[in-house]
Amino acid sequence: MDSKNNNENNNANIKKAPKWFYLVLVLFPIIFIILLELSLIIFKYGEDFETFKPLSINFPNRLALNQNLTLKYFSNLNNYPTPLADSFLKIKTKNTYRVFVLGGSSAEGWPYAFTGSFAAFLKRRLDLLYPEKNIEVANFGISAINTYTIRDIVPDIIDQQPDLILFYGGHNEYYGALGVGSTVSMGNSRSLINLYISISHFRTVQLLNKVISKFFTLFNKSKNKKETGNRTLMERVIGNSKIVFHSEVFNKGVEQFEGNLEDILNYFKNAKIPIILGKLTSNLLDQKPFISINTKDFPGADSIYQQGLNEYNKGNYKYAHNLLLQAKELDALRFRAPEKFNNVISNLGEKYNIPVIDIDSLFSVSSPNGTVGYNLTVDHLHPNLTGYKLIARAFYDKMYQSKLLPDGHAYNIPEDVQDSLLDANFPFTKFDSTIAQLKLNILTGSYPFVPSGSPNYKMIDYRPKDYSDSLALQFVKKEIFWQRAHVYLADRYFQEKKYNNFEKEIKSLIALLPFDDTPYEYAAKRLIEAQLFNNALPYLIKLEKINPSYYSKKWIGTINLQNEKYIIALKYLEEASHYTDADFQLWYNLSGAYYYNKQYKNAIDAIQNSLKLNANNQSAKLYYNQLKTFLEKLKK
Repeated sequence: MDSKNNNENNNANIKKAPKWFYLVLVLFPIIFIILLELSLIIFKYGEDFETFKPLSINFPNRLALNQNLTLKYFSNLNNYPTPLADSFLKIKTKNTYRVFVLGGSSAEGWPYAFTGSFAAFLKRRLDLLYPEKNIEVANFGISAINTYTIRDIVPDIIDQQPDLILFYGGHNEYYGALGVGSTVSMGNSRSLINLYISISHFRTVQLLNKVISKFFTLFNKSKNKKETGNRTLMERVIGNSKIVFHSEVFNKGVEQFEGNLEDILNYFKNAKIPIILGKLTSNLLDQKPFISINTKDFPGADSIYQQGLNEYNKGNYKYAHNLLLQAKELDALRFRAPEKFNNVISNLGEKYNIPVIDIDSLFSVSSPNGTVGYNLTVDHLHPNLTGYKLIARAFYDKMYQSKLLPDGHAYNIPEDVQDSLLDANFPFTKFDSTIAQLKLNILTGSYPFVPSGSPNYKMIDYRPKDYSDSLALQFVKKEIFWQRAHVYLADRYFQEKKYNNFEKEIKSLIALLPFDDTPYEYAAKRLIEAQLFNNALPYLIKLEKINPSYYSKKWIGTINLQNEKYIIALKYLEEASHYTDADFQLWYNLSGAYYYNKQYKNAIDAIQNSLKLNANNQSAKLYYNQLKTFLEKLKK
């Protein structure tokens, strides 16, 4: 009894903790995390994963994808892919028609990227038909990413007010960043992965991720060492190389694609931004299955592929096509999207009333005997230039059918003339072609195209044939920038008086950065130096639009004066005369422009200004005397 009373007394003597104690207990870890986050930001730890950044110091008025953005999804992968620096105006103008392209490496335009992507082909067609509009077709295709990445950046894309979205993606769904079969994976839960992505911009999360990765590599030293070797990105993202048809992992990949794509479509639907979807195509005829597995339910992909080839060679093309398609479906290394993905695209397109292009059927009907091979592809799935042109045209036609083309007047140019003009002015040089071939050599000379660990003989045996090839090799080795190489080649061709090739290199540069005045001015000065004045004129006109200057006005006026276009000449020469740079030659030419426009008093004043700046100019003296005599006769 006494013991019980003592316990009660002791319990009574124990004071309850004040409420603020529990509040501190709850708030302390939160405050700690906040302070840690702020400290990491102050000391510039980690990455800023803002989706869009200014293109460069020189172009703060233009935005492009953050070049470090992909590190957000490839945190444990060395040499992660970087987006193209395809840009758009930071502040959208009323005259701008803005298209964003989303997808993986095929959307990016690999291996042609800069000027050979379907986005680039489409932009050139729209520029041709709508010269008064500011056409933006920004290519956000990124190698080795899938719908997780695209879903994550869609809200920021919506903020940039695109008029249209073009989507072509899905081949990377299994092995792209955070995919179910990727080395960069976090399991199969789509909700958890999307949650992780949504918080990965916090520096504390990045620190935690770094610590875990370091700890993990301590127990995987051999794997980490291999990771830092010369393996291609395609090889490095392979986690599960044996994803059997209709297996649990296979079905998880389909669920991942469908769930993320539906989220993406809902985002755009709620923002009232139209989107066009493209069904996926790949090389069936000339790409044998990477990994063949016999199961109790399905035969090995290799045997089906061989049957398909046999039937194809016999002329049984429809049956052969079905067999080759089945072989692709059974390929356990899932770099080519299964047909279920195209079914998902069709079904979601119908559900949300979204236009869908059957690119796969388009490629099939454009292929000999109805099966896609190297006629339209360069490897297992990437289109060649003809293939990318087909995709661009398909998107354009669907834009037309869906009334999604830019507002305003379009030039009425027949389709065959459009195609001829675009082909004749295709900004793609031998240098660009060699780069594409070298990229292909690197990829197809490595696993899984050859046995794992095999030397890449395609690169070992490669020998540059000329200066252009040497620069291309330097570029793929990351020893020179693409733009710099084009300038070097342009300089070489100019010195060799190969002016046509000189202009081709310049036009390739301009196609990448059409808003940069540097290549226009460089081309104009060089062509004027070579006395190819009419060749220089288009560059001067564009330079004048981008960055009006004394130089552009003076030479536009001078060349038009030579071409006897006196009204145009007078306009530009008069404008040039207001600059402090105006020299005796400018005033001399302006006097001539005044004369031919019958403004004789102004002509006298202008030639007098010329003589003030250079009294010893004999041509000006002679012209002045002749002009005075002419005016005296007029007075009589």
